Amino acid sequence: MFTKKRWLWGVWIIASGIFLWISMAIPYSLLSIYDEDIIVTTKEFQDYLKPIGFVYPTITTVVAIDEQKDQEIQQYTVDYKLFNLFNILSLKVDVVEDRQVYAGGNAVGFVLDTKGVILVGSNGIITKDGLVDTLKDSQLRIGDVITKLNAIEVNSMEDIATVLQVHLDGKAIDVEYKRNGQIHYTTIQPVLDELTKQYKLGLWVKDNAVGVGTLTYVKQNLEYGALGHAITDVNTTQPIEVIGGQLYLANVVGVKKGVEGVPGELMGLFIQGKDAIGNIDKNTNYGVYGNILENSSFLEKKALIPLGSRSQAKPGKAKILTCIDGENIEAFDVEIIKTNYQASATEKSMIIKVTDKELLERTGGIVQGMSGSPIIQEGKLIGAVTHVFVSDPTKGFGLYIDWMLSA
Repeated sequence: MFTKKRWLWGVWIIASGIFLWISMAIPYSLLSIYDEDIIVTTKEFQDYLKPIGFVYPTITTVVAIDEQKDQEIQQYTVDYKLFNLFNILSLKVDVVEDRQVYAGGNAVGFVLDTKGVILVGSNGIITKDGLVDTLKDSQLRIGDVITKLNAIEVNSMEDIATVLQVHLDGKAIDVEYKRNGQIHYTTIQPVLDELTKQYKLGLWVKDNAVGVGTLTYVKQNLEYGALGHAITDVNTTQPIEVIGGQLYLANVVGVKKGVEGVPGELMGLFIQGKDAIGNIDKNTNYGVYGNILENSSFLEKKALIPLGSRSQAKPGKAKILTCIDGENIEAFDVEIIKTNYQASATEKSMIIKVTDKELLERTGGIVQGMSGSPIIQEGKLIGAVTHVFVSDPTKGFGLYIDWMLSA
């Protein structure tokens, strides 16, 4: 009996040792950064084909999945086998030719033409019965986006005037509007202005939004990405839906230095309607997008830089390109403190800290207007600055360049 127990105990020890050895042979820490939605260059793909400890990769399928404007994507399925026998992971990798873009860093001005008009206030109308505020008696609220009046699309103040000219009988007007991304319906009653003898709604609206940020990149086909986050309405904090817009180079004329609890700000100047360098097509959670005009000359002095995927971003030294004086782009030292594992597009990909003494002296760290500043690590564009920590302006969030490119 004693011998049998010793034998069973020995078998258990050997089995446990084998299990532990196999577990130690699987490089979980490395395999955990691989997901099923990764895009890499041809050169980067070679790293995915190298053995990791006792795990050996094997390509099983190759499929051409997309013909883009400037490159073809090949999709590979790679099986990772322990001891080249047991499959522990199947990975789909989208491989493109080595990608290069023009790095940004320019301060730019955005003029977004909104889809609909944004309600910003109201004014009283003098009628025969006294002063009337039509907004007060309606369901509309400041920040709502009016998209239709009497089923007619409105994208400007002129569109509203046209609707009122067509409907001169003073009857209630049907209103379609958006609030927090949801469509709602109501009516509003125009009133007769005693002074002009015209029916008016008494609403203050705006048909565009204006802001200053930083250009992140320009593709070789002249498509650009900027800002790294959406331009939002100040009242609702919702992304502004756009039907177009213009992009301008901005001149930084001053800096409000950031301090603990109070974010700083770049004060940029551009002239709306003059010398646009591009248009605006999209305003998304991951940036503002459009095309640089073909006759624009501001790319002439820029050099191409390779892109680095999120799998290549890592804690350590990096630089940001940004403009804090005039139109001069400068490189400043930062440290990437943390990179987050993200299998799909998500904000706040990494945390960065400004270490450059000159930038700290001039701005206090990251300030509003730097959003979109390219983050360069080991000679590759890996992301963009997006937000500052209000409690510590030396720190902020960055977004992986993958998410900007896929938006």
